Amino acid sequence: MKITFLGTGAAEGIPAISCDCDHCTRARKEDGKLVRERNAVLFELPGYNLLIDAPPDIRNLINHYDITDLDGIFATNARYDHIGGIREFEFWEGDLDFLAEENLFGVIKREYWTDRLEGKMFHLPYYPGAPLYFGDFSLLPFAVRRRIPIFGISIRERGGKRVVYTADTPNRLTNYARRLMMEADLLIVNTPTFEPPKEDHITVTEAVELKGMVSAREMILTYFSHRNRPHDVLESYARQLMGVTIAYDGMCVEI
Repeated sequence: MKITFLGTGAAEGIPAISCDCDHCTRARKEDGKLVRERNAVLFELPGYNLLIDAPPDIRNLINHYDITDLDGIFATNARYDHIGGIREFEFWEGDLDFLAEENLFGVIKREYWTDRLEGKMFHLPYYPGAPLYFGDFSLLPFAVRRRIPIFGISIRERGGKRVVYTADTPNRLTNYARRLMMEADLLIVNTPTFEPPKEDHITVTEAVELKGMVSAREMILTYFSHRNRPHDVLESYARQLMGVTIAYDGMCVEI
């Protein structure tokens, strides 16, 4: 399984538009890993390439990383920074699976869908707790929010490793979600800010605590806002920990 972090920024990306905070100012001047496009992740699975979310920057990301082989898109939620680029796929060569829970798909269809997408996409509904089998791998979606339809995903290769992607989860997780994360080979967590209080998203320090509680072997943190610490500061923090990696745009890992 190969995982490429196409974009690792939160809703506003880094640098944020019109922001003159120290973080954004450094990103404009120094570029490199300090700059983050909105969050999107590509999973290269046995015979199937799966994109997690389609942010507004997705056209540039796909061109930048020369992605020409894609089979499906998994939608975690309907917020603009996660799915606002879906219309770019009107121009994709070939058909694509679009994996979205029924209620979530209803929101996406109302806000973003077009007739051209209807002719391009196969909507594959997923249901929290019900696995989808793709031959040599399986996907198990799970809910991370109650009032807003937002979903994470557990990906398992047959006879291989298991990766759990949390999406926009708060720190208060269901017992079911925690069981899914237990002893995961890799846990990928969206952490826009560094430490509490932030009720609507888990933070970096809380995610590190979660890793210990669920005994995940490795953790990658992504989806950083400009209110979080700059990449080099986060890397220095992570070096003090066991098995924690700070994602950056273009980072690839194989497990």
